Formats: sequence, C-alpha cells, structure tokens
Amino acid sequence: MTMNLFEAVKDAVPTIAAAEHYGIEVKRNGMACCPFHDDRTPSMKVDKRFHCFGCQEDGDVIDFVGKLFGLSPKRAAEKLAEDFGVRYEGLQAWQPQRRPSVISKLAAAQEYRKKEEWCYRVLCGYLHLLRDWKEQYAPQPEDEDWHKGFYFTIKRMPGAVWERPVGRLWHP
Repeated sequence: MTMNLFEAVKDAVPTIAAAEHYGIEVKRNGMACCPFHDDRTPSMKVDKRFHCFGCQEDGDVIDFVGKLFGLSPKRAAEKLAEDFGVRYEGLQAWQPQRRPSVISKLAAAQEYRKKEEWCYRVLCGYLHLLRDWKEQYAPQPEDEDWHKGFYFTIKRMPGAVWERPVGRLWHP
C-alpha cells in the first residue's frame, strides 16, 4: 500500500522522537519545556502529538516541526521524511537539495587561502622592488634636475614626504 507524504510521516515518526531528534529534552513522563515560548518548567506534553499547557500550542509531528523551524506543512513533512528516512509515494519526484559537504568546504577554503598567500608574497615582493627603485632612482645631487616622471609620481603618492633642496625621499 502506498502512502502520501503526510500519512507516511505521521505513521512513521512520533512527535516525541522528532522533539528529541531536534534537541528538546523530553522527560520520562513525556513532559518538556516548550520551545515556542519562554518556559522554565516543563509545560508541554509530548507523545504521538504535542500540547503545551502554557501557550496552548497543539498539533501532530508535522505541525511541531513546522512551528519549530518556521516551515510550511509540506516542507516540514519533507524535512521529517528526509531526516528520518521515511519512504512515501512520489519520493523520486522530490530530490533533497545537495549541500556541499564540510570536507569540500574545507578544501575550497584551503585552496583560497593558498592562492591568497601566493598573491600576498608576489605583491610584497613587488612592493619592496618599487621601494628600492624609488630610492635608487631618486635624484641625488642637489643641483640635478628631477625627471618629469619621478616628480609626477611622487606628487601623486599618498603620504610621501619629500624636500626638493636635499634630494631625499621618505616614505611611510
């Protein structure tokens, strides 16, 4: 006999199992602190269905998961079927979204970090080369004329301090 999604989930997953699976501590008597309001003492009864005596929330396992995660009833039922491995009619038509695994995310992050470090080394080497050239090719004697390119480049550099008579250049 084939079942639709809602029947299959309600038949296979008790609310108490879903509550414990999603991190709610249910006591042996079936009472738990309600996740839907600020609750310090257990006020929610959980078994095949759930009912909170504090906020009056009530429903089956699909209602519970929908309210807990802010999902529509269909999406809540699909989440339960996916998390608990429930088979139902039309299962092949719906494919869960493939999420990249933690390992592939780590590999991508390591590859990014490696490329970033390579770029940093190249740019630092280039920066040191430019600083060396700036000092090496700066006009040395006081009476020597400055090259036009050198003058315009220094003029545009943020933070560069230079004095024409001395012929010295300081950079931050």
